[in-house]
Amino acid sequence: MFSPHAPMEWAGGQLGLLALIVVGRGPDWNDLALARACRQLFGSSRLVRAQDLSAYVGPDGIKLWHGPGELMVPEACFIRSLGHGTHEQLVARKAVLRAAEELGSLLINPIQALERARDKFSALLALRRAGFMVPRTYLTELSPVAYRLSSSMGKFVFKPITGSLGFGSMLFEDRDLAFNILRMLETHGYPLYLQEFLGEGGRELRIFMLAGEVVASAEKISPPGSWKKNVAQGARMIRAEVPAELEEMCKKAVQELGLFYAGLDVIEVDGQFIALEVNAAPNWKGLQECTGLDIGYLLASKVLEQLRS
Repeated sequence: MFSPHAPMEWAGGQLGLLALIVVGRGPDWNDLALARACRQLFGSSRLVRAQDLSAYVGPDGIKLWHGPGELMVPEACFIRSLGHGTHEQLVARKAVLRAAEELGSLLINPIQALERARDKFSALLALRRAGFMVPRTYLTELSPVAYRLSSSMGKFVFKPITGSLGFGSMLFEDRDLAFNILRMLETHGYPLYLQEFLGEGGRELRIFMLAGEVVASAEKISPPGSWKKNVAQGARMIRAEVPAELEEMCKKAVQELGLFYAGLDVIEVDGQFIALEVNAAPNWKGLQECTGLDIGYLLASKVLEQLRS
């Protein structure tokens, strides 16, 4: 079992470098795979929860702690998740990671890029600037406005603006049913992010970008009886090739967002590529299973290359 403050650390190769893998509540399959790869390539790796990290700055410099113990400066810090928390808690966790960056740690992905990609609406703006078509998408905090705007769409999806893995997303075709739920969400302080549903029109691709290049791609297949195409929701993946035109658009998108690695979800409708969203800390288990690539190892290798350069 994952213990919050006890170091979950492995020693491996001879380089003597430390990679920190920052997680939320606890490590998942992808985090553990990345930790093993970093142990092999860097020399040692440590899995930590974001809320268990502390920092100090003063006349004598900057210091880091994990739990009660002082932490040596990691050469690389993979930010897989900041965990749940209040706005103030998340600001504090990002500040501690910026302290690590001040000490020379390479943050993967950078804090600013993570912030832009985690906000789905801002990410769509960046994807549009990169040349992608995007679905009709509305963002409001007012349920009556959401009700009126949704009339322009047949089926539409509510998504948590900072959510992931498909959790909390809801598909609507009845605007009045949607209004009742959206009004309840409004009372609880949730922004209302509504996106046109295009899932019936074409195939959806997950494209894994690393260091500005496509390293893996697959078509996402929803489970029987479900509209969601998230592996975490029971979907599966089939290996697929990325057309040259789409590859160039993906390269521009990650450059626009400043992401070292990312997962882009793109739907192909009548020969046109429409970007749905981008994930700045993507999981890759399903992608690895259908492609045979050790994506955690590839990610750690590319980061090590960047450190050496």
